[in-house]
Amino acid sequence: RRSARVGLNDAPLPAHLSRGATVGRARRRVPCTTPSICGVRPCDRVVIDDWLPSKEIDALRKIAETGMTAASARADAGGPTIFDINSGFVMAPGARLENLYQNSEAELFAPEDYELYRSVIRRLKAEVEAAFPRDSDLYFTAPTFLTRLSGENASWAPAEAHDEYYHWHVDRDNTPHYEFSGLLYLSDFGDEFDGGLFSFEDGSSVEPRRGRLSMFGSGAENRHRVAKVTGGRRLTLSFWFACDPNYEFKDFLDGKMRVRFG
Repeated sequence: RRSARVGLNDAPLPAHLSRGATVGRARRRVPCTTPSICGVRPCDRVVIDDWLPSKEIDALRKIAETGMTAASARADAGGPTIFDINSGFVMAPGARLENLYQNSEAELFAPEDYELYRSVIRRLKAEVEAAFPRDSDLYFTAPTFLTRLSGENASWAPAEAHDEYYHWHVDRDNTPHYEFSGLLYLSDFGDEFDGGLFSFEDGSSVEPRRGRLSMFGSGAENRHRVAKVTGGRRLTLSFWFACDPNYEFKDFLDGKMRVRFG
């Protein structure tokens, strides 16, 4: 079967991948436990280190900071904040939702910011396509966002369900059309933040590291969580892909508010 031949040249992914360890491309084979419209496909876990150049990581971090600051989402207040440059939406702690492009005449981002984000997303798609061969086409799907988990306020407490980012969950249970999940880490575990370890339910884990790309099947076989961040700022780019063209997320990236994304 094709899925059995996938990743024959990949190194084995350690049960615990530390920040200090470097893997060129590593894979842990994980049997799929649920059917998919993708057809035959692997549900493995794949990690690639140093996937994105440092200059581009810094640019993505600046985009995140600009968007979150424009929405008055302060890191020193603590908790999770997400920002999607494509749609303009920012969700701050307490599920406070704001769209930066609504009624805004100021141009927060330069054309090169949008082009960088578009380029990164398209390169991620190519990487997921290579790592997870399928019987169907693959579609970038909504939402995608930059996430900041702040541990800078020791007194911060969750105000509602969105704030409780540290529970075990399955991505497809939250959004049924998700097929493949991914995280591009933009900050270093143990250096820029404390806590925030990414773990799978079987006990394996990945310590975030700048430029580390982690991809996995979105089904129940990869139930996971992020430990609560207790200090500093943890930054990631989160993304998902689908095999149903009805859920394709167009990369508008033009600074205009969107209600529909197809």
